[in-house]
Amino acid sequence: MARKVILCVLMCLCLCGGARAQYARDTLDRQSFRPAQLIAPALLAGAGLSIHFLGHDAVEVPIRTFVQDNVRKGVPASEVTGYVRWVPGAMHLSLGLLGVPSRHAFVDRSIEDVISFGFCLGGGYLLKKAFHGERPGGGEFDSFPSGHCMIAFTGAELMRMDYGWAWGGGAYALAAVIGGERLLVDRHWLGDVLAGAGFGILSAHVGGWLLDPVKSLFGIPDVGWDGLSGRRTAVAFHASADPLSGTPLAGVSVSF
Repeated sequence: MARKVILCVLMCLCLCGGARAQYARDTLDRQSFRPAQLIAPALLAGAGLSIHFLGHDAVEVPIRTFVQDNVRKGVPASEVTGYVRWVPGAMHLSLGLLGVPSRHAFVDRSIEDVISFGFCLGGGYLLKKAFHGERPGGGEFDSFPSGHCMIAFTGAELMRMDYGWAWGGGAYALAAVIGGERLLVDRHWLGDVLAGAGFGILSAHVGGWLLDPVKSLFGIPDVGWDGLSGRRTAVAFHASADPLSGTPLAGVSVSF
């Protein structure tokens, strides 16, 4: 199971590895609140709430039964996604340092991350306590919404916001894989996953909306340093497998 998850991660990264984002910090305005930014979070969270609390027996239970009986087929659960869910957020912070053009410099991305993931984790904890949803396997009452999906989709939307769809698309693919894995290992219902994705996307936008107010509040100046961002740099990820053991392998190349 762990090997399959790792291979999926590497494939998602390869989809975006050779792309060059076209976002340049000096050509884009600072982010400001726009009502349209609420559409995707509202649709996902609304769908998750509706399915989980209005269509649980009609939708979630049959989907869980089908996945467990016909897809999982006894595959053991893995803890790999506990680490992989942080990959989009880590890439959001670090890609600019490797020379990939981004909307914000390193300091601003760091502030975005602190705000976004702080909102994600704090708000997610309160939601889990408030809804007290039971997990599919029973015994635990912190199912709604999915924390793994909240974290993964927060990072994916931050990637899209700062690097564009060239990299954001791969990050979203990885987040979707994590959501599917939560269903596969019977840790969440479909509504948990959808609501977690919506709340994660909202969390990323909160970081964008509050970036300038927080900098102003604490007197943080604009810092343009971003590692290798001033050089012509190409970054590529390579995935492969050992022909004998089947062990997944990965490599990264950086050219200046």
